[in-house]
Amino acid sequence: MGPGNSVCIDDGSIRAYFSGAGAPVCVAGVGMETSVESLPRVAALSDRLELAWPNGQRSQHLYYWLRENCSCPQCRHADAWERIADFMAIPLDIKPAAVCADEGGLHLTWPTHDAPCEGTHYGWPWLDDHRSEAEARLARKRRAQAWSLPVPTKPELSAPFAGVMADDGELGRLLAHIDTKGVGFVTGVPGDELAVTRIAERIAFVEESHFGRAFDVVSKVRPENLAFTSGALHPHNDLSSRAHLPGVQLLHCLRNSAKGGDSVLVDGIGAAMRLRRQEEEAFRLLSTHKVSFSSEARDWQIVNRASVVEVDEDGDIVGTRLHPALLGPVDIEPDEQASFYRAHRALLGITLEPDLQFTFRLGEGECVIFDNVRILHARTAFDSGSGDRHLKGCYVCRDDLYSRLHVLQRGAADHRLR
Repeated sequence: MGPGNSVCIDDGSIRAYFSGAGAPVCVAGVGMETSVESLPRVAALSDRLELAWPNGQRSQHLYYWLRENCSCPQCRHADAWERIADFMAIPLDIKPAAVCADEGGLHLTWPTHDAPCEGTHYGWPWLDDHRSEAEARLARKRRAQAWSLPVPTKPELSAPFAGVMADDGELGRLLAHIDTKGVGFVTGVPGDELAVTRIAERIAFVEESHFGRAFDVVSKVRPENLAFTSGALHPHNDLSSRAHLPGVQLLHCLRNSAKGGDSVLVDGIGAAMRLRRQEEEAFRLLSTHKVSFSSEARDWQIVNRASVVEVDEDGDIVGTRLHPALLGPVDIEPDEQASFYRAHRALLGITLEPDLQFTFRLGEGECVIFDNVRILHARTAFDSGSGDRHLKGCYVCRDDLYSRLHVLQRGAADHRLR
């Protein structure tokens, strides 16, 4: 124990150790209550510790949980950052031999057992961040937010190519735009066809699909996808027929001199939220009934079942899987099919409402990056005879992009420190 006020429980009794000025931090044994000023009050119960926080919140921490999360050198690998303790060797009913509390947090020693441990320390902030009560978990939960009016603009969401490629701070700002708004732009991108994958690799790894490592969005004579035509595209999530949607899409404009071909992004979270407010039963149908999505061409046949709207265990909207062109024959119960189609049309109609759409023209040397789970994209028709329109695209795994953002945000700090 370092200097400062501390109190320890040992064998059910309280032993207080003081150094320095100020009131002691107290740890109470079973059935005992003590007061605390600026730090949590700690009570030892039969199978857990209870913390009464200065803000009035309470949390309980099972002794096994406190032992199992230990990060001492015997329990967590110093380089791999992964836990190495033999959890099967930790008794489920383990109790600490001693618990000490001071300004730095909780210090626990454990009775001898088959899983070696040098002792466990948890700082107060870590314990606060990992409270298990439902209200605490929901309070710290990060939720995708719908766009607030007015819709975003390119300048406020843009970062220069040179900065993104050379400066972690600039890259972090770009990824933060994608995190908060679902979209970001890179400007001043060189005109070579490998530039888009260079940006992707600066973020994480290129996520390959049945279109390969990268793909060209151009009007073709024999297109295997509607994106490779000059027609308008309705708001959709890319590759909805795949079991795992491509997480993040990058589209780099190499040429765009054709008439038409404006890009449209739609706030999928906002659209689903609006459907839930306006037609609760329609939202229920789209979020609970799985339907088939199908993509077929000469070289592939990909079929998958999923819900059109994805919600998590708390009922929060995660994203959408909306793609009218890939919706297969709806194979839910016949009595519900008509209601499903009405619900599907209602959501499609909402995605066309102007206040949820972000319309812009992607210029040469610009790259748009958007979260394909929460943002739908579309395109107006263009005249392929009036000029060239060539975009180069690729995908990045969503997990990898957000991992990169979190690493940039924490900097050199070791988040394992308790």
